Amino acid sequence: MSSEYIVNYLQPGGSPVYDQRHLGPGSEQLVERVDQQVVRVQDGRREPLAFTLDRSGFELVAVDFGFHRFDQDSEIQQVLYPKVISWMKTRLGAAELLIFDHTFRSKSRSELSVHNRAPVKTVHNDYTASSADHRLREETRLRPQLRNRRYQFINLWMPVYHRVEESPLAMVDLQSVAPADYHPLKLIYPDRVGELAAISYNPAHRWVYFSGMQPGEALLLKVYDSQMPPELNGVPHSAVDSVRPQGFAKARSSLEIRTIAFFEEH
Repeated sequence: MSSEYIVNYLQPGGSPVYDQRHLGPGSEQLVERVDQQVVRVQDGRREPLAFTLDRSGFELVAVDFGFHRFDQDSEIQQVLYPKVISWMKTRLGAAELLIFDHTFRSKSRSELSVHNRAPVKTVHNDYTASSADHRLREETRLRPQLRNRRYQFINLWMPVYHRVEESPLAMVDLQSVAPADYHPLKLIYPDRVGELAAISYNPAHRWVYFSGMQPGEALLLKVYDSQMPPELNGVPHSAVDSVRPQGFAKARSSLEIRTIAFFEEH
């Protein structure tokens, strides 16, 4: 079963730049001009075993961290991070796992900040080959020996507090993505310049989401893999809106934790 959703692709051409110095950390769009498309998004609950991290770039998983203080960033870092590290190492078969960031995505908190942002409604992947290498070197300054191992950037995305009723997260099956779909997008922050991959429209894209996600469920997203071709950075994804919007009682609240997993093989 599939439904129609509105997605915002990048309009190819030029050198896209997202200047957060004036847009602020809470902006829903990563580019000023988007190529808005209506796409059919498949409900992955119909065949959840068909979508795996290795094959499709995303996977639905069950989690139970026994943690509920999502309004406290310090609690997330001090209490939740160690639980996630232990669980993900086992789940991925990783030798080492580092958490370097998290984002609470909601418009219900009174103040948007570096850790609290609105859901992003531009199709993107979090890294390019160059920005992944830069982040790797930044996060392994004290353990440079990890740079010689195979590594993956894996995001853990999970709804918190209540069921997802609006702007669900949807992904493009990596098996339907072409190298030409990725475009470097410069991100200008007050203190640094970063880069991610914005995605242009391709009618071959196979969009998937999991309906009615609720606390206790999560998505693993492979946003970079050192063994993938450099031009295929990772799984494109975006918050999406139905073409037939319905009322909802609660705005979407979700937590995204960003990790680097290291494996024994090179």
